[in-house]
Amino acid sequence: MSAIRQSGRINRNTTLIDLGMEGIAGVTAVYLIEGQKTCLIDGGTRAEARGLVKALKRLDAFPPDMVIITHAHFDHAQGIPTLRKEAAKQGKRIEVLASREAVPLLADPAYNEVFGTGPYEKIGDVTPVKEGDTVDLGGVTLRVYQVPGHCRDHIAVLDEVNGCIFVGDTLGYKTGDTASMPAFMPPSWDPDAFHSSIDKLKGIEYEGLCMAHFGYIYGSEAKGILDEAVSTYETWWQLFERNADKLDDVDALLETIIDELDPEFEEFQIVSAKLRVMYGLMTGVSRLMGKKPQPVGEFLMRSVLEWLVTGYKTYQKIQ
Repeated sequence: MSAIRQSGRINRNTTLIDLGMEGIAGVTAVYLIEGQKTCLIDGGTRAEARGLVKALKRLDAFPPDMVIITHAHFDHAQGIPTLRKEAAKQGKRIEVLASREAVPLLADPAYNEVFGTGPYEKIGDVTPVKEGDTVDLGGVTLRVYQVPGHCRDHIAVLDEVNGCIFVGDTLGYKTGDTASMPAFMPPSWDPDAFHSSIDKLKGIEYEGLCMAHFGYIYGSEAKGILDEAVSTYETWWQLFERNADKLDDVDALLETIIDELDPEFEEFQIVSAKLRVMYGLMTGVSRLMGKKPQPVGEFLMRSVLEWLVTGYKTYQKIQ
């Protein structure tokens, strides 16, 4: 697959920044766009916010003039309070833009409680944007598209100069050439909206596609990944339906997914010293018990799987 999945410049105006979320590289990215003004696509997590500030300072880009939030989930927005506090120390202000639907969700710390990774902070003073709005960075023009499904407040942002579209979590997870996970997260998954958003993306002219999870996809794969996202969703949803009795046992469900889908995860790099020690201890215990150590990809997938189960259950209750 034609993809860039490491920190660095992906075109003349855009830099991928790996947050190292959960202490692992290749999990969550934000994107810095530089024209006469600077714009960050998504604000990352609270836990990784100070690392993001340092990364932006190394790029001589802190504070950015603005942050556009693709949606209100914690891993895309909860870093913003820290970014704003650090900017205020320099007497500067970061403008935050998000969809009209996201504004009240960002203002409600309880919105993300379903993920269990708090505490969460209120994010106010947000400029609402809608389909068709443009943001002029000076040399780079960004156009907003509404792409609900993963959640009702989701937007995508097209860089009309470089032909690059930032899709957040619209498609789900794509952490390697062969590793895909679906988009049905809580608390407001909508399959009909998901399909409509995929159709909308197919009608947009773009050269490359930036995913929060994870990386810049270009070439023919940048279009083919849209159908892959639909196929991944349908495959996983059907597996959940067949294994409804295992949804309260994530370990059993994970084993079934590995047996039936055989996901081939890339070799993830642990970047957190604390996680490296913890994972080393887990690996040592497994070997002492005569068990095969769990790959980092499976370790990571377990936490994501818990959220997918919640998303699936939440949707079933709505019906």
